[in-house]
Amino acid sequence: MATSANERVDAEQEGASHRETQRTANRRATAMEKPKTDAQGLVELGCECLQFDCERMVKVPPDVYRRMLDADQYLLQAGHHAFTRYRTIISVGLMRIEERG
Repeated sequence: MATSANERVDAEQEGASHRETQRTANRRATAMEKPKTDAQGLVELGCECLQFDCERMVKVPPDVYRRMLDADQYLLQAGHHAFTRYRTIISVGLMRIEERG
């Protein structure tokens, strides 16, 4: 039983570390005055979920991501993560912007 609890705590810590790593990389990618975007003006960012092994990417307008940062929200890929404590604000293609409930 203790091993299961320890494994759960380790997974939660790895998930939180993953989220912080992705958030840092995403901030860096959008911090420039003119971030590197595709032809549609979207920047490719990492999913900011709590699954430590997630490597999914999400394309989003840089200004939308900056507003998400200001509102302390997380970028999650649509159809990949569904949390009851979040509600979807915007869902377009594979992009989903969620708000903490």
